[in-house]
Amino acid sequence: MKLKPILLAMGASLFLALPATASAQCYADYRAQQSNPTRFHYGVAAISDSACGNTAAARAELSSRLSRNGWTLVNVLSTFGPDGLASRQGNAGSYFLRF
Repeated sequence: MKLKPILLAMGASLFLALPATASAQCYADYRAQQSNPTRFHYGVAAISDSACGNTAAARAELSSRLSRNGWTLVNVLSTFGPDGLASRQGNAGSYFLRF
């Protein structure tokens, strides 16, 4: 049975690849709102590397994520790398890397 070692190797390589894909290197800070009752929040979210530096692409990415949770994206303020996370964490509160 040579299939078992092949399957184990494939599983191990998938397991090793997961942390690399989960670690985003690009982020966006944004404002969102919710109706009935009216609420607003400021948040920080991980975005794809292809959306980094492109607020329109970040807007498209975040809009769908937020809408699935009952929020409407108001605007994307900026995109940035990991060096900007610490300074925004306090302001984002519970919406830091939530969506």
